[in-house]
Formats: sequence, C-alpha cells, structure tokens
Amino acid sequence: MNQLIRFLTMMLVAVLIFLGASILGDNSSYQGTVAIPEQSNRYPLNRISYQIEDGEVDLTIKAEYDIRGVVKGKRKYSDYSSLVSDYDVILAWGDLNKEEYDQYINYSQSGRWYYYTYEPGMVEERYIANHSANVHLIPENDEVKREIKKIRENDYIRIEGYLVDVHFENGAWETSMTRGDTGNGACEILFVKALHIVD
Repeated sequence: MNQLIRFLTMMLVAVLIFLGASILGDNSSYQGTVAIPEQSNRYPLNRISYQIEDGEVDLTIKAEYDIRGVVKGKRKYSDYSSLVSDYDVILAWGDLNKEEYDQYINYSQSGRWYYYTYEPGMVEERYIANHSANVHLIPENDEVKREIKKIRENDYIRIEGYLVDVHFENGAWETSMTRGDTGNGACEILFVKALHIVD
C-alpha cells in the first residue's frame, strides 16, 4: 500500500513539474494549472453539498484549477443547469489574447456551448481549441457571484477553484478534464472560490 501511495505521489509530482515547466517556459501559452487533490482543505471528502433554491445538489471535486485568460464572451442562462450555474464565459489565452488575432476569429455562445469561426490560413483550428474554453461558473458564495456579474468581454481574469461534476436528480453534469477537446462534454464546470479581474 505504501509503495502504491509513493508511486502515485511521484507521478503527481512529475505531472506538476511538467505543467510548471510548460507554463514558465512560454508565457504566451496556457496560463493555468490543474492538480488532482488527495483531499481539499475545506472539503476533505472531495464532495460539496451545494445549496440551491429548493434543496441541495452534490458536487464531486475532480481537480484543483487555477486559470488566467481573456474573456471572449459571457452569457447568462436560465435553464435547468442554472440551478447551480447562471453564467458561462469563453476564456482564451496564448496568441488568442493578442489583438491582431481578434480580426480572424469570432466567438459566440448558445445552449451552453460556444462556437467560433475563423479565417483559415491566419490561425489554425487546433490552436483555437487548445487555447480557449467555455467554462460553466458555479460561485462558492454571494461575494463570488457578485464578482462574476462584473465580468465584461475583453477583461483579463484569474479564476481559482475546482473542476467538479454536478449530480442532479436527473443525472450527472460532468466536467471536461482534457485540454483541447471539442464537442459535447468539452466544457469545464468550475466551482469558483476566487475570481480576480486583472488590470
């Protein structure tokens, strides 16, 4: 058992070193970190009972998440998922944050998805997929909710929290855990502990 724990710890350290080297080696690339927690300090069972209007839903913590990026879109929803998450934001990082790229890419949101059109030859689709994300935001408290409401397009923001799965009565709403995926299930569901709009 001790050998298994030691092996898993070594693997986690190796992944974190790799992520750190990637981030520090190129400031124009992905601005964020992801770590799988053994236990979170505040939620030791890696589960959160989240209060909604008529009760509560369980959230399962999948990973710690710290991301920085420019807001390319923000949309408020009033669907079933809005019981926990009113707002989605499109975040972009790397070269997508440069003004000269904005003329070649258009972003939009609908039905909890985000879409982009782009000018071929000026930017690669794979680069857009790897350097942007549609994020469903679940505020930890009212203070965080007020900060989410303040977000505007083109704001540079930092968000800290947990990627989570949401367990509704009619089934689970599962977060993406992979960078660069597309299509159904590719969005991140983020339980937001802190949000900062950076000057």
